[in-house]
Amino acid sequence: MRVALINEGTYPYAPGGVGTWCHQILNGLDGHEFHVVALTGHGGPREPAYPVPSSVTAVDTYPVWDRPITVSGGIARHRRRRAASAAAVLLCRGLLGDDPHSAGMFADGLRRLTELSGDGTHPLFGTELPEVLLDAWQASAGPAAGRPPLPRLSLRDARSAAVLLEHAVRPLACRTPRVDLCHPAAAGLPVLVALAAKWRAGTPFLLTEHGVYLRERYLEHGTGMPLAVKTVVLRFYRALARLGYEEAALVAAVSRFNQRWELRLGAHPAKVVVVPNGVEPLRYPPLATEPTVPTVTWVGRIDPLKDLHTLIRAMRTIRDAEPLARLRLAGPVPETGREYAASCLALIERLGLRDAVDLSGPVTCSRQAYADGHLVALSSISEGLPYTIIEAMMCGRPTVSTDVGGVSEVVGSTGLIVPPGDPVAFGQACLELLGDGERRRTLGAHGRDRALAHFTVDRMLAAYRQLYTDVRAAVAA
Repeated sequence: MRVALINEGTYPYAPGGVGTWCHQILNGLDGHEFHVVALTGHGGPREPAYPVPSSVTAVDTYPVWDRPITVSGGIARHRRRRAASAAAVLLCRGLLGDDPHSAGMFADGLRRLTELSGDGTHPLFGTELPEVLLDAWQASAGPAAGRPPLPRLSLRDARSAAVLLEHAVRPLACRTPRVDLCHPAAAGLPVLVALAAKWRAGTPFLLTEHGVYLRERYLEHGTGMPLAVKTVVLRFYRALARLGYEEAALVAAVSRFNQRWELRLGAHPAKVVVVPNGVEPLRYPPLATEPTVPTVTWVGRIDPLKDLHTLIRAMRTIRDAEPLARLRLAGPVPETGREYAASCLALIERLGLRDAVDLSGPVTCSRQAYADGHLVALSSISEGLPYTIIEAMMCGRPTVSTDVGGVSEVVGSTGLIVPPGDPVAFGQACLELLGDGERRRTLGAHGRDRALAHFTVDRMLAAYRQLYTDVRAAVAA
């Protein structure tokens, strides 16, 4: 089977959970031929973070924020803008509503933009999108039954929102080759590529969702953006997620937490299946020894969603009770995370933890990072089904984690779970385990047993082999 695997900002250029999952799919599903579509911020040469396997025939990098691709020629350009403006009216009015008629307008607008971008041009560039947004806003601004009125949208806000919308729909212009199946790895921009392939060529798609894309947009746009602009952006992603769930042949949720979100957003229950992530047990054999100095280990990507501020503040609590304790942060700093990494360093200085916290950068072997600690911490405010926790459990290391996403589904009773954003609770949980070696060993052993029973890569790959077959059979029927 020929499959287009579509992701945003991860494989093959950025390490992380979704990148690891893509790498497992591409290396583990024998007999399939893959075309990778990587949506990125900007173009230019990039070094892959993963070796691309022979099952991949091509990697298409599609930059969403590069210079626009437009139509040349006066008459053609005028006709294109007029058609794009009509589609934009449907898109904007549709995303602002919350009823089946609005959902239909949103879908119709995207379909028309897909037709306009068939030659690779960006469909909304050059339209009077701010004015279209203002008109749609005025038409929808009155209070509806059970729904609060929209906030005020200024011309400046409309212009800001229009820029974000224009770039957001650009993936509609990304053309995949003839494939049997599209497999987007998020219910956001990758879905646009899959929708375009379905509408142009009838290609079905299987949607996998790791972190709930819409929920993470809510968290990401929580501050620093005018309320009206945030409303436009979030309603666009809400409408897109709903459309993606509706148009997908099947939806693979990595956790029951994700599944609940998808069902609330209108996914048909018969379409949604839970397929947990998994790791290779042979790569993560049990760790037999512990370091001599009390150490908490964190492994991941430096990113606001990982909420390292809470973990660093928790370290102050730990250090006050255990003066020799250390925190090791192991992971890369992506381009988008540099400002956040700087804020982490500033917080470490402000809390007087310079000699207690190590930022060791990327690691070639996560198992070695787990070996350097007595326990593994995860302080995120959003997760799908984190590989870090599965790997740590497979190594026999106990975990302290926040209760987000599918974390509690993975950990069960084999680790400690605390509320997100609570550094005192997090620090106290770490102290409990640092001070009790027997409990650490017991939880670690139970964690490995649980990981072996439920979270191996072979189980995950077997599930996706079957899903690929199911989608193909459903289309043939």
